[in-house]
Amino acid sequence: MKNVDNAADNGQDVDGLPTEGVEIACFHLDGSLYMIYIPSDLLLFVVLKDENGALQIADDEHLDDPAIISAIDEETEFNELVEEETALLESLFGRR
Repeated sequence: MKNVDNAADNGQDVDGLPTEGVEIACFHLDGSLYMIYIPSDLLLFVVLKDENGALQIADDEHLDDPAIISAIDEETEFNELVEEETALLESLFGRR
């Protein structure tokens, strides 16, 4: 385990094999080490907050809403731009 705050790794575990997620931060609280991971293959889903404040995955009927479609399209476009930028930087710095 890493013992640094806000650590980021390269998606490789100890043996150099790909992991299911990438550690984006870690911190100590009350004697315990907490680590925050994001999945290596990101998944986008829509949730709604109900009247009790609980989050529920949106039903298919909600996914037809133009505002939700627009938000998903915008997020998808942003992720594609980030991937293109990463690929460009890697090619410029010879990491590919």
